[in-house]
Amino acid sequence: MTEETANNDQNDIPVDKAAEYLAGWQRAQADYANLQREVTAQRIEMGKHATAEVVLSFLPVYDYFKRALAHTPPDAEQSPAIKNWFAGTAHIAQMFKMTLAQFGVEEIEVVGKPFDPHTMDAVKEEAREGIAAGTVAEEIEGGYKMGDKILKPAKVVVAGDATPSGGVAGPSPEEDTGRS
Repeated sequence: MTEETANNDQNDIPVDKAAEYLAGWQRAQADYANLQREVTAQRIEMGKHATAEVVLSFLPVYDYFKRALAHTPPDAEQSPAIKNWFAGTAHIAQMFKMTLAQFGVEEIEVVGKPFDPHTMDAVKEEAREGIAAGTVAEEIEGGYKMGDKILKPAKVVVAGDATPSGGVAGPSPEEDTGRS
């Protein structure tokens, strides 16, 4: 072995180690950047989840406001006190709706739409004249979503086909409903 070859071998070792250390450092930097992105995404998701939980606790209150307003007494227009009370209650319900909208909560429109088991729970099925079978005839309780997430499915009455016996047509015992 010549002196020049021995010097090159000794010089190559530190260069190889430096390249190894550099590659390790770059991997550590990339791992740290990935960790930061993951932690940030988890924090955002936790914030959305917490917001959804709080909003979910207020939805029954909003539903009660809507029900109260739907049952306005027929003589409410006759009494200024009752008329003002209902106007104030309607204003509170409207502000409640606007506050929910600020959090990205939307009511799910259901009446007159085809039944969708992803956004609705069928409470009852009954024949309704002038309404096609499988169409939502009535909303019992409102449904809500936040973005693509369903917070609360709507409880609905679905129109069915009238049978000669006066009941609502459902799957016959011979039909396979896909449920076991």
